[in-house]
Amino acid sequence: MPSPDVSDGGTALWETLQAYLRHSGNTRETCRELFIHRNTLTDRLRKIEELLRVDLDGGEVRATCLLALRIEAPGT
Repeated sequence: MPSPDVSDGGTALWETLQAYLRHSGNTRETCRELFIHRNTLTDRLRKIEELLRVDLDGGEVRATCLLALRIEAPGT
């Protein structure tokens, strides 16, 4: 059985990445916004890193991802 993060078309992963970037990598604030456990966040971030082939620990990588998201969805 696929995980809920993948079976819902990646919506949970997408929302997780957006929140994580909005909070500049602050896991506590990201968990608070998404109302998820830290372990859930860790699992989702690991999956995102695998899919994107990046390391989200780096501020430069997070800034690049945030910029890419803003370009992708300019009206938000």
